[in-house]
Amino acid sequence: MGYDRAMAFQIERFDAPMEAQFLASRRVAQAQINLATYRPVAWLVLIFSAWDWYVDPVHWHLALLIRVIGVVIILLVGVTQQRSGRTDWAPVLTKIRYAAAVLAVAGALAVLDAGYLVGLAGLVAGLLAGAYIAMDRRDLVRLNLLPLPAIGVILYCARLERFVIVNSAIFIGLAVSVSMMLARVLEAANRRAFLLEQQLNREARTDALTGQYNRRALEEFADAELKRGARLSIILCDVDHFKRVNDQFGHDAGDRVIRAVAEQLRSVIRETDAIGRWGGEEFLVVLPDTNEREATVLAERMRAVVESTAIRVPDEIHVSISLGVAAHADNVLPGARDRLLKAADGAMYRAKECGRNTVVSAGAGGD
Repeated sequence: MGYDRAMAFQIERFDAPMEAQFLASRRVAQAQINLATYRPVAWLVLIFSAWDWYVDPVHWHLALLIRVIGVVIILLVGVTQQRSGRTDWAPVLTKIRYAAAVLAVAGALAVLDAGYLVGLAGLVAGLLAGAYIAMDRRDLVRLNLLPLPAIGVILYCARLERFVIVNSAIFIGLAVSVSMMLARVLEAANRRAFLLEQQLNREARTDALTGQYNRRALEEFADAELKRGARLSIILCDVDHFKRVNDQFGHDAGDRVIRAVAEQLRSVIRETDAIGRWGGEEFLVVLPDTNEREATVLAERMRAVVESTAIRVPDEIHVSISLGVAAHADNVLPGARDRLLKAADGAMYRAKECGRNTVVSAGAGGD
């Protein structure tokens, strides 16, 4: 049980790229929270005018005016978020909305007789809500940079009794302290959830045998590059006579061969390229910013590397691969990936018909 409590406060540390992804995901979450809650928050701020009227029938009109100003700002922020669709605006819009809600309540309480004695719970609730809309602990500190000093000014200008000021300060301080603890717990939970999501996404796009991309991930990568408008070539290759390896040495040996070939192919390509298992003993290599001639040269290097490398299964054996090369040669996106794959598949089978252990280009494009 103690371990679970410790985990609730443990913050996962990410490297810079993953931290940027996490913060981007939190901005999306903030935008969604803004859209889902700006109307309920506006109603909550406004509906307590009935309580204002009950505790102070004389001054409640002024309190209502203050609340209406806050509600207008909250609604404008929500509409701006909705109309713009900009998730990068969410942190700023969240701060404006939070400040408007908190200060509307603080200002309304200040003009009521005994407002900070009978209505302080509403202000405390607003401050506690900050933990749920902040991206993380640091963002919560930024959320409170405007409201807290402004509440201090309101308390001072309202000329309240010392007891009321001290009592209010104590409860406001407690609310902020509790919200900081809540923010830490929520941040820890959000980071663990983000990390789990990343791991699940990687597993869903990774071939279990080779640790490289699977078919789904390769299709997504190719589609993204085609939409980007880059020159794109692909290489489809197949291990020659793979059935003989399984029949002679067993399926465990076949798995070792597939892993070894995957490593050899990976060693030849660039960091910007993508390689993965297309299915069975077939591999697909996606080459952005590469024309067909360049891809054919790379395919020949792949063929030579695989042919020259001994694989222990446990005896040392040599295998070869047949490769088909195709390039995206038109600007028509619908069906481009399928056309490219069909051309590479046809070229690969011509390579097999030519005696295997060779490279054949589909001849669909050049520079």
